Amino acid sequence: MTGGVKTFPKGFIWGAATAAHQVEGGNVNSDCWALEHASPSLFREPSGDAVDQYHRFGDDMAILSALGLQSYRFSIEWARIEPEDGVFSQAALDHYQRCIDACLSRGLAPVLTYHHFTLPLWLARQGGMTSPEFPDRFARFCEHATRHLRGFDIACTINELNLPLFIREPLMARMTSEKALARIAAAEAVLHGSINSFFLYSPREVILNQGLAAHAKGRDAIKSVRSEIQVGVTFAVQDEQAEPGAEALRDQRRDDFYGVCLDAVKGDDFIGVQTYSRVVSKRDGSSGPEDGHPRTVMGYEDRPQALAATCRFVWERTATPIIVTENGWAGDDDRRRAAFVPEALSELHDAIAEGVDVRGYFYWSLLDNYEWAAGYGPKFGLIGVDRATQQRRIKPSAVLLGDIARANALGADDRSTEAPQVMGDGAPVGL
Repeated sequence: MTGGVKTFPKGFIWGAATAAHQVEGGNVNSDCWALEHASPSLFREPSGDAVDQYHRFGDDMAILSALGLQSYRFSIEWARIEPEDGVFSQAALDHYQRCIDACLSRGLAPVLTYHHFTLPLWLARQGGMTSPEFPDRFARFCEHATRHLRGFDIACTINELNLPLFIREPLMARMTSEKALARIAAAEAVLHGSINSFFLYSPREVILNQGLAAHAKGRDAIKSVRSEIQVGVTFAVQDEQAEPGAEALRDQRRDDFYGVCLDAVKGDDFIGVQTYSRVVSKRDGSSGPEDGHPRTVMGYEDRPQALAATCRFVWERTATPIIVTENGWAGDDDRRRAAFVPEALSELHDAIAEGVDVRGYFYWSLLDNYEWAAGYGPKFGLIGVDRATQQRRIKPSAVLLGDIARANALGADDRSTEAPQVMGDGAPVGL
């Protein structure tokens, strides 16, 4: 750091991220599509056309590149590639190859995720991750997709593999009313079995057995095709803190939600860290956002400093390189988003300066998109989308992050310390 400028390491990766189901639209062969259309549904609304990135991928990459970012993390949709058991779609593989090529032609490094919450419906109806056959099914998919796709050097096997460890219990605890039970029944009717076959509802033992095994077999399958690909798994990691006297509860949460998973992937090429907030363990035995602190529309504590804290924790536990595969702010106030990003990055830079090996930062999300059960309400995007016209609108926060990426530094010029001046809600792009 010189003259107030915080420079990131040479080769640091700057990018943005999405997931196929949340942006592509028309993912009709997936379990999530079936669940969205169950009646009554666990989902606020169906995904429909989403933001139509299936057809607008190249246009979105043109925007991403013009902003100054260098990489795009996106998922390849298993339900498109293998719509029936053992039947692989060359057309779908060709589509994702065109997506990779669209990145490369614009100077963007593609980062692929093989499983981002959704499954082919046929596999969900066989039990999804609860099936003992799941790790081998996933490895088969990884091997086939890798053999037919070229032009990428970094891959994530499973997105937020540990997430069900801390969301399943509160999700199920809320499913006690007559309406909620009717939604579960409708979901299980379309799944032809337990709600546990939908990834986000996976029981703990499923994640720690089939889930971790699937990552390992998927990683090995990818490397069996191209050993040079850097492969990791991504974890949802909250900054776990404690009130005085509640340290034991915090430590137990760390062990329950992260410990076994982190220990299982020590020595991988990297670990993807995905952080949005802090959780405080309290003396009364509860845990949640710190009282009196502002929250985002997701109910998270607005805590940009959480990212550096989780990276320190993961590094201390694993001594494995880290890529921040997701971090972002949800809400309509883009001025706060444009402040949140440099605040998080400043603390992250300090952690790197201390020796934490962080090699890249991907903002979530490139676009306002489909936020699963919450539908189209929460807005994380650097780019807004008018879903009536699918017109993109570049937000000031996107320009800000692009400036930081171009400089590979914070504080390199005035634009990197405050939100850029863009008229209205952002610059419209007629794509």
